[in-house]
Amino acid sequence: NNNNNNNKARKLILDQPIRSIDYGIRSTTPVVMIRTSLDEELHHRLLEEHLYSCSEEELNHIPELDNRVKPPVYVYEGYYHSLPTSNSVYSRNPNPLIGKDFHKPPAPSFTRAFYEAFRVVNGEIFDRLKRNLLRASEFFNDDNATNNTILMEEDACYVLAKWIEKGYHFGDLSIQIHYEKGNEGKLTSGVAWHTDAENSLLHLAVTLRGSRVLHSRRTRRTTTTTVRDANSTLLRRPKGQEQSTTKEEEVLERQEPGNVYLSSSTLMRHAPRFFDTDYSNRVIAIHARILYTSAEVDHFRRVRTKDSWSKLTNVLASTLAVADLQMPSLAQVESQLTMLS
Repeated sequence: NNNNNNNKARKLILDQPIRSIDYGIRSTTPVVMIRTSLDEELHHRLLEEHLYSCSEEELNHIPELDNRVKPPVYVYEGYYHSLPTSNSVYSRNPNPLIGKDFHKPPAPSFTRAFYEAFRVVNGEIFDRLKRNLLRASEFFNDDNATNNTILMEEDACYVLAKWIEKGYHFGDLSIQIHYEKGNEGKLTSGVAWHTDAENSLLHLAVTLRGSRVLHSRRTRRTTTTTVRDANSTLLRRPKGQEQSTTKEEEVLERQEPGNVYLSSSTLMRHAPRFFDTDYSNRVIAIHARILYTSAEVDHFRRVRTKDSWSKLTNVLASTLAVADLQMPSLAQVESQLTMLS
């Protein structure tokens, strides 16, 4: 099995880009969107977890869920970690309205096994990303013996590389549940539009139930028309009627059960669209981001310069553009499940 995994891993970094690089905030920050889907067997097994299959009454008695219900809008959000340990992990709450450190509980065991399997099967991609970030660091020296770790810690590329090295990528889970009245009003008024914090420099979103649409504003360097994505509907809607080859567009990407995307939601304005629905058709989406404490992200912000931020975002985009991302199989997740502590 290890040989098979190694053979597969050698194909994860390709010689040529397989995805386009768009541009997010201020139309100058590069961003890549990777879209894929869960294996059907794996999707069905995830849905067996109590949190994703319980009754509405049971949902109200899950202590870890933040209840933000204001009828006719029903919103629940749970904050968990996806690390292998079954212990709580002290880290920052990803909700910007809370933003405090707390002892984050472990996600349900099969959910944690899924994210650990994802990190393992895509290990080559994130190892490459880590190496590229280290090389981009202002204080990097090809002679490892002369690298000054203390200096390197003062560089944003180095900080992100170390988070990846520690396995913190996709370690912070926000499990969101929405139903009843949608949010069309907030979308059209602009209230729903936002950019994420730094934890979404690597953002993996999995839709388990229900349908929603991700709206984002991205700039492409060439003229585009309406496009249909192979996995689900992807519409590119020009903003204005300019004839320029560089224009910002509102991109609509429908998220159906089993759909997955990986991107950098820190770097593009976006907004989710929720529709009117009942509990049986509720939306359940897991947003996996970088796990860190407030002290760690505060340090990242202190050492971030215009130059290091430019290097970091370009490394992210160029690495993800050549990455052949793989979703783990049910067997690979079950294997990780046996190794959880």
